[in-house]
Formats: sequence, structure tokens, C-alpha cells
Amino acid sequence: MATETAATFECTNRPPHRFSITGRIRNANGILVTVQRLDEPYPPREIFVTNREMKMGYDDVVKACFVCVDRGAKERAISLPKAEIEAGLPPE
Repeated sequence: MATETAATFECTNRPPHRFSITGRIRNANGILVTVQRLDEPYPPREIFVTNREMKMGYDDVVKACFVCVDRGAKERAISLPKAEIEAGLPPE
């Protein structure tokens, strides 16, 4: 089941790239999160968050910023709150 939310996130680049989660689907091994860039036109990307990452003792899951990686820049990170990743999904 895919859902939508309006929360925004930034990568650690300066100036930061801004993103929002536009969809999420749970499967047996984790959650497939669709992330859309907000500050410039850019194709949406799907980021897979494993069940193991979701069970770690942190409040956020850190993933590479795909815009920075695509541009060949030094890898930067997007911090996605677990509550936003799971928002609207049925329990495991």
C-alpha cells in the first residue's frame, strides 16, 4: 500500500537539496520509499530501507543523497526519520 506525506528533508550538502517522501511500500525485507526532490525538477528515486535498519536504535535512517552522487560530488547524506518512513503503512 503506497501513501503520501508532506514532510521535507535536506541533505548535508551546502546549499542543501530538499526532498519529500511521496510514497512507501512495505515488503518482507523492508520498505521501498519513493523520494522526490522539491527544490528543482528531478526524477523521483526509490530508496530501500531494510527491516534491520528500521530496528536499529536510532530515530533516523541515513541514506546517500542521490543528487550529490549523480553529480559526482563527494557523497552526502539524507536523514529520514523512521516515523515518516512508516507513516500510513500497516504494521509488519
